[in-house]
Amino acid sequence: MGGGITMSDVQKLLQERVERITTTIKIEEPDRVPITSMFETWAGHYSGYSVTDVAFNYDKLAESFYKVAEEFEVDTLPPPLGVRCGPIYTTLGTKEFSFFNKDGVPHASIQHMEGKDIMSIEEYPELIKDPYKFIIEKQLPRRYKALDQSPDKKAEALGKACFIYDKYVANAVGKLCGTLETKYGIPALFKSSTEMPLDALMDYFRGFRGVSVDIRRNKEQVIEACEALYPVMLRRAVQNLPSGPFPFIFIPLHIPTYLKPKDFETFYYPTFKRMIEDLISFDLTPALFMEGNWEPYYDYINELPKKKVVGLIEHGDFKKTKDNIGKTITIWGGMPIDVINNSTKEEAIDYAKKLIDDLAPGGGYIFGCDKSLLAPNDANPENLKAVFKFVKEYGVYK
Repeated sequence: MGGGITMSDVQKLLQERVERITTTIKIEEPDRVPITSMFETWAGHYSGYSVTDVAFNYDKLAESFYKVAEEFEVDTLPPPLGVRCGPIYTTLGTKEFSFFNKDGVPHASIQHMEGKDIMSIEEYPELIKDPYKFIIEKQLPRRYKALDQSPDKKAEALGKACFIYDKYVANAVGKLCGTLETKYGIPALFKSSTEMPLDALMDYFRGFRGVSVDIRRNKEQVIEACEALYPVMLRRAVQNLPSGPFPFIFIPLHIPTYLKPKDFETFYYPTFKRMIEDLISFDLTPALFMEGNWEPYYDYINELPKKKVVGLIEHGDFKKTKDNIGKTITIWGGMPIDVINNSTKEEAIDYAKKLIDDLAPGGGYIFGCDKSLLAPNDANPENLKAVFKFVKEYGVYK
């Protein structure tokens, strides 16, 4: 450990950062505004690596995150959950994730293609009756070529995938997060992740178009399917986890802002609210990636347990956000990557200053970018460094 930094110094940094974030979750004022962002595959690009480099080589993946830890003023970093484990998807023959274009050149970011023909509208009763059975026997084989084979070959493919996944968790996620803590004093941002049932129904079964049609024509079965998927998604979040408010349980919210408020209340909100309440009952903190503009749904947000939830806000008037839901949830984000990329350093800092002035008073604000950083041009690194440095110095509570 160079630079005269001792293990006790690192441990002190780690404790300070964890306390800074847990105080912010309670919507109280810590010593200063915490700083973090979702770096994901952009971290690899920043180190000169392609998407496939970090998806298939765990050493390169770790190296890219260590470089971010060394060069950016952050209080916590996400585990590389958004950097898909390449060997698993190639072993199973994914039909949904693509690492290369048609010429064999790595994409700028991993492409998620909507699954086709995963579940027909006529199969709702089967999913509702036994979601685990439907997933194993029909959904997974339709998503992965290697699982659509004879039982022996399917079992062999699953065995290989489990071995690869265990190695990935140990060497990519576990080792990386452990080193970030012990060498840099940076805690992991997330403990686990899951999805809300209607998002899962869209992502893994019916697709956006299918769910949109089903909501109009197949109302009762959509509601029943969400209820059936609920224990699957809850278990995904909490299995084998120690309790504690930090790190967070990451939950991307995909479909809500495409719904009419009435449809949100009918199809999404019941299992959404229950999921959050159940996670909180396990002493866990839901971190919601509130994609799109959530202003029409602020009344629903205010019905959630107070001072127990974090919301990464993608769009909207952030002063209005603070005034409307800032006493219920901790607000995270606000810094547009468009401003980071297309403004001068001074303009980007001015934008960050206004965010701090509007959102920091009273606590409950975590500074960060408004979106996950994926492709090489998603963030101008020099502007991002300057903004983080400014927030660290300016976002101090008096």
